[in-house]
Amino acid sequence: MRKRKKLTAYDTRKYPVRPHIGVGILLVRDDNLLLVKRKFDPDAGYWSIPGGHLELGERTQQAAEREGFEETGFKVKVTKLAGIIDKIMYDDDGKIKYHYVLINYFVEQVEGDPSQPPKASFDALEAKFVPFKELKQYKLTDSLIELLIQLNIY
Repeated sequence: MRKRKKLTAYDTRKYPVRPHIGVGILLVRDDNLLLVKRKFDPDAGYWSIPGGHLELGERTQQAAEREGFEETGFKVKVTKLAGIIDKIMYDDDGKIKYHYVLINYFVEQVEGDPSQPPKASFDALEAKFVPFKELKQYKLTDSLIELLIQLNIY
């Protein structure tokens, strides 16, 4: 597993000067979707799909596969684009607190035992497969709900 880069003063995720690019993965097993419970903001405590930041010089599909492995321990391969979501969050004064362009991909697991449960990484509180029919019982991020609606899953 690669060591995370230390954030600098120029890496302004909160109150950004430009949008950030994030990637996410949708791994489906028998009508269940892999979700992680977010540990950090934005959306700490909410459930979402595994994902993270695109790194400089990295292709989006490579980033999605890397993030999938880092967040769950599953080696995955992108199969197709699932959708692109704009995530813009404002503070109480109307200032942009977070701005992400989220590029999401469907993936398939390519290594390991597919019956094994996911292992949450350092930035996730929990990781598990959730049946599609139970998704509305979870506190999902707005951006995931938007994506699932676009995909006619929610």
